[in-house]
Amino acid sequence: MKQLWDDRYSTQEYVYGKEPNGFLSSELEKLKPGRMLLPGEGEGRNAVFAALSGWEVVAFDQSQVGRKKALDLAAEAGVKINYELSGLEEFTFNPESYDAVALIYFHAPPAQREYLHHKVLESLRPGGHIILEGFHKEQLGRNTGGPGSLEMLFDEDTILSDFRGAETLFLEKHLLELNEGAFHQGEASVIRFSGRKSI
Repeated sequence: MKQLWDDRYSTQEYVYGKEPNGFLSSELEKLKPGRMLLPGEGEGRNAVFAALSGWEVVAFDQSQVGRKKALDLAAEAGVKINYELSGLEEFTFNPESYDAVALIYFHAPPAQREYLHHKVLESLRPGGHIILEGFHKEQLGRNTGGPGSLEMLFDEDTILSDFRGAETLFLEKHLLELNEGAFHQGEASVIRFSGRKSI
């Protein structure tokens, strides 16, 4: 899997673009900047945006090519991000360390997804926010992005079950016209979730 992402990112262009995810940027406008975690951050577009918005950013990804491009993008923007080269199981999720965690198109098989979502909740400070956008199960069969496995896609019940320790602020399925670099183009079924850890 690491090789897949290294290969995907090994072009001069940013394959998901340099602009932040739209849902993430709109949600961050509502929050007071603090410390933020971005798992599976890839080429850094969301981490750099968050840093420009005043957040102290911690990010990780297994792709060294993605990390280098992210650090280059941060330097270009004149901001600093703490970006670790790490797989999901190797990353240390310190308890109650973050004011927000953003999961933007982080898809994984069920066991890894449940592990990640549990660790995300654990790593949030009381009152901290979760921001998630990913492909809905109804995306299966479309060629506009996302994994080709139903079990790696999201639906409302999965989100509510995984984040039952958080208050749901927003949860909706959307049919969007994606325009995020070469790999997220065209009409897609996505799910958006915003939650807050109980105080």
